[in-house]
Amino acid sequence: MDCDIELEIDTGSARGEYTVHVVRAPAGGHASGMFTLDVDGILDRLPQLEATVLASAVAARRTMPVAEMAVREVGQQLFQALFTREVYGTYRASLGAAQHAGQQLRVVLRLAAPELATMPWETLFDRETETYLCQTEPLLRHIPAPDYNQNPLDVSPPLRILGIVASPRDLPTLDVDAEKDHLSRALAGPVAEGRVELVWSRSGTWDDVQSMLLAGPWHVVHFVGHGDYDSRTDEGRIALVGPDGRAAMVRAVRLMALLSVAAPRPRLVVLNSCSSGEMSQSDLFSGTASSLVRSGIGAVAAMQFAISDSAAIAFAHGFYAAIANGRTVDEAARVGRISVMASPDGTLEWVTPALYVRGGSTQLFTLRGTPRAAASEARSTSAPTSSGQAGQAAVQTPAPTPGWQASVPLQAPASSGTGSSGTKDDATAKSAQTNADQAMKRAQLRALYVQASAELRARRFEQAVELFDDLLTLEPGYRDATALRESAQHRLDMSRTYREALAAEEAGDWLAAADGFALVQEDREFPEAASRRQDCERRQRISDLQGELRYHSSLGSWGAVVDVSAELATLDPNAADPDGLASAARAEIEKAKQPEPEPAKQPSPDREPQGSSTTADLHPEPRRATATPAAQRPAATQVPASGTPSAKPPQPALAWTPLAWGGAALALAGLLGTFIVVFFMWFDENYWQDNGGDIVLRILYGLLAPLGYLLLMVAGLPERTLQARLAMTGVVLSAAIFGLAGLNYTVEVTAVVASFILAAFGLWAGILALKDPARRTFAWLLLLPTVLQPIIWIQGKGVFMESWYMSQALPLLLHLMLLCAVGVVFVVMARRLRTVPAAGPEAGPAANAGTSP
Repeated sequence: MDCDIELEIDTGSARGEYTVHVVRAPAGGHASGMFTLDVDGILDRLPQLEATVLASAVAARRTMPVAEMAVREVGQQLFQALFTREVYGTYRASLGAAQHAGQQLRVVLRLAAPELATMPWETLFDRETETYLCQTEPLLRHIPAPDYNQNPLDVSPPLRILGIVASPRDLPTLDVDAEKDHLSRALAGPVAEGRVELVWSRSGTWDDVQSMLLAGPWHVVHFVGHGDYDSRTDEGRIALVGPDGRAAMVRAVRLMALLSVAAPRPRLVVLNSCSSGEMSQSDLFSGTASSLVRSGIGAVAAMQFAISDSAAIAFAHGFYAAIANGRTVDEAARVGRISVMASPDGTLEWVTPALYVRGGSTQLFTLRGTPRAAASEARSTSAPTSSGQAGQAAVQTPAPTPGWQASVPLQAPASSGTGSSGTKDDATAKSAQTNADQAMKRAQLRALYVQASAELRARRFEQAVELFDDLLTLEPGYRDATALRESAQHRLDMSRTYREALAAEEAGDWLAAADGFALVQEDREFPEAASRRQDCERRQRISDLQGELRYHSSLGSWGAVVDVSAELATLDPNAADPDGLASAARAEIEKAKQPEPEPAKQPSPDREPQGSSTTADLHPEPRRATATPAAQRPAATQVPASGTPSAKPPQPALAWTPLAWGGAALALAGLLGTFIVVFFMWFDENYWQDNGGDIVLRILYGLLAPLGYLLLMVAGLPERTLQARLAMTGVVLSAAIFGLAGLNYTVEVTAVVASFILAAFGLWAGILALKDPARRTFAWLLLLPTVLQPIIWIQGKGVFMESWYMSQALPLLLHLMLLCAVGVVFVVMARRLRTVPAAGPEAGPAANAGTSP
């Protein structure tokens, strides 16, 4: 499975606008997006970033210091710009696909916009996971040069590395011997196993490097020295040693020509210099690294900031160890970054290495054959100088590989005895150094193992997984790290599943919560999962049954409603009668069971007592009541022969449209009034209430509130009878009088009287609505704002009917808030009525009232 997510970034229509396109991804798709990026602002911060990264090399710490915020902010800015919504979705899905396939996702950036090549993409920071991207996933920069599908180079061990150290005397002095010794120690293990051969050039002059390149083959060139970026020529440079010992600055194009003399051309170049990874903004290939890749070098690892000696050594150690073990160059770069993170604790110099590749493959070498053991005796070789004379180069190297004839003679021993003694001493020193290196490596691996185990014991599973990944990258198969890593990953997955189930339970998604709890209920870490699953399944069953009950109620199937209610009672007695539907169904069933009363027989006043009879007396017409059983007739048609109804006729259903608009009018009146009163009480510094503000409040309330009550009456509240309409008419008129005449600076008698009249009519209308059990909710909604309205005249200390508007309007404010809330509930109830199917004539009063949700 290809686990690369390749992002192509190009310029947009304007400065600072860019497009990003997913070329390929494990999750599939071709997501794209546009983003803006303040390139100039980030470029201005690069010196600050470089100083922060360098300072971290000597500042050991346990938590993120304030200085690191600059690095994290830039990384987060780049991440949010690059991973737009669609692209981020593809990225997260690709992470999951790669993990499912047991592989690691690799992020490939195709930087078609030249100015973006200067951005420190290695600082990409994912705020959601609180991690830097290149710490957990390989990240590389793809150079859009003409590609020729370069295949991996077959190498019969050892892998030959040409080391070049250049320390001009007019630049900060490098410890040449120490640099060689550090890299030699870093590669001591692979050299001893015969997998790597390291040869150092005698000096860092142009002629010396050229001679060594001609004496190849070389698979890797490792340069240690100084480099910078020349803004005048817009090109990167490295410093070789000139004939006078001073710096000879070599531009990228000249270095490219120098390396081309090697046959075959080296596949990998490591530029361990100060700023060899820095690029120009106007020419993508002017940087030293990108120019080498463009010329045909398979990959270049370069430093985009100045780097300390300790970080450079650590990167080389991890990088070459991974290459010697057959890893791809991008994975080797990630291992090198992990090595930099090891010492000192908290260093940020892992962002300094930048990897540039050519083509689609990062597998530069294919190591074939069994590595031959290194020579037991250390030998010193002499490299040719620029004048062709032999010189000394104290390096440790195994015997020449087949097919390559060493062009430099071995140093002749001074005498037989002295040579034998020196050889033994050198072998003893080499063995001691190898043992010390191995002991150091074991100590480092042990420390990483202990830290990962501690994180696992502390239940910080995500950190434990990352640490075990680092450990297994450095030493595959270390002790039981693989099993512990799988355990940590399993617990991490279980913890995430449990948290997602809790979130679903909190949101009322009982089915998803039950499924999640079922996945983790066998884990002893989650003892409550089984009981929570059962509770969620019970709640889901209750929800399903309540939906079924409402459906039967809308159809008037009262027997089915009662049956479902009985089943609900076994699960939760409090949920057996939602919205009173079960009670209404039982009432309808009882009403249908009542026998029809027989009409009283009254003698006709025209009948003769002598017993004379008419034709109607002899042949009475059969009654319809006896033709159809009472239980089979609709309730509305059960009328006795006398013509008098035996029960109260059902109420017509409420009209949801005027009900909704009426509620909206009340809510608007309460909301606007609340805002105005709050402004008067606490924010009116210019006394707007004295200059027309009270008039605005009176007009709004006096028009909107009566309109709302009028629409409620049109909708059918409290019922469609004459007395109900009289009650609502009184509510409408008294509310209008109260609003237009009462909301003044001082208390008006008209408003006080109107408020009490409004309370009386509201009480009347509410009582009429309470008679119908299906409309009790609407009844309380009518009662609350009308009956409680007179309390607005009571001030904070119980004083009644005095000037109150300036500072004692809290009761009025509460009334307006209550009116707004009642209006909102009316709107909600109206929407519920809209979704209920129209009830047929057999649905009964409860269904016709329109209250079945």
